[in-house]
Amino acid sequence: METYRGKLKIQNVTLAVACVILAAFCVLGFLGEAGIVNLAPSAGDSHWQSQWRGFISGASLGILALLLFGLIRNLLALRDENKLKKLYIKESDERQAQICTLAMSAAMRASLVLGLVAVIVAGYFSVTVSLTLLASLFAVSLVTIGFKLYFMRKY
Repeated sequence: METYRGKLKIQNVTLAVACVILAAFCVLGFLGEAGIVNLAPSAGDSHWQSQWRGFISGASLGILALLLFGLIRNLLALRDENKLKKLYIKESDERQAQICTLAMSAAMRASLVLGLVAVIVAGYFSVTVSLTLLASLFAVSLVTIGFKLYFMRKY
């Protein structure tokens, strides 16, 4: 249990650093909306830029909330031995891990196939969008192959 406790402490440090970084992005977004900081080039529609800054601020705030939830959960578990045991059992459940692995694998295959369909459909409307989708699918495919090679070597 002490090794798990150490793992949670390292995870807490990582979560705290990520929270600080995302909080900075949220503050920058709000300062940009107030006109104090200019985050985007002034070319183009100012209404669109305002919506985009709002989207980025909202996404940063949402991710920050999730990170804070994880940090608080870990801190509460570190203070209470029963909560720590429950969290350890939940995270080390082999059946749940296998289900998650299978779901992730199926989701990756579906994303690649749907991405290829999106490349073809987008090609009729915008070459730029189609090529961007193709490049991102290529990058995801390379990462997938890299992980497959890594895990084939490891196991």
